[in-house]
Amino acid sequence: MNIYPAIDLYEGKVVRLVRGDYNQQTVYSERPEEFAREWEAQGAEWLHIVDLEGAKTGQIRNREALINIRKAVGCKIEFGGGLRDTETVRGVLADGVDRVVIGTKAMDEPFLTAVLREFGSRVAIGLDVRSGEVQTEGWLKAGGRSLHAAIEFLNNFPVETMIYTDIQKDGMLGGPNFPGLLDVLRKAKSRVILSGGIGSLEDVRAASQISAENFEGAIIGKALYEKKFTVREAIELVRQASKKQDGG
Repeated sequence: MNIYPAIDLYEGKVVRLVRGDYNQQTVYSERPEEFAREWEAQGAEWLHIVDLEGAKTGQIRNREALINIRKAVGCKIEFGGGLRDTETVRGVLADGVDRVVIGTKAMDEPFLTAVLREFGSRVAIGLDVRSGEVQTEGWLKAGGRSLHAAIEFLNNFPVETMIYTDIQKDGMLGGPNFPGLLDVLRKAKSRVILSGGIGSLEDVRAASQISAENFEGAIIGKALYEKKFTVREAIELVRQASKKQDGG
């Protein structure tokens, strides 16, 4: 299980939203690369970066901040927000991003086919869900498909990684939607990353005990910024849990 510290970008700053509400925004830093260095120093092998303006408008607005983060760290970077055409996807991968996250355009069959053909495992699909329905455009619009229908659609494609977010849990620190996650893990052919709701080390521990082979990891945001625990503590907990499961 990988730990993915999250860096959400808005106007070049590190921010967190509550349930994806752009009007409920807390600014944590004007230098995103400093958080990136800190998370890497604590052992993070991946960073999960989102351009919130890009997600809403369809055009990347925080590319400079993304590039500064890439220059600052050697760990892997997963990036989403504003990736609506093949040229833009190609561009951010050329900037040094290791994996892109496609959300709004994920149900566009010609686009999905094209990016998977060209970029393969470097493409992840973001399923952002509110009340069982997939949301798009920065979680501002209903995508017209239920979560189950979206998974059935995606199972027809060589998608290696999905990111499942329960929007109602995001930024609330009250724990993830574990039943929803387990349902996604059962139905999806791809690996699945959990996003939204982790607020304590107990939540990390509960995630680390999930036995599904396609459970890949968890994205953690607000809990880190609010100092509920550290990246180092989360990684160590997962390591210890893995040793116990292996009989060590």
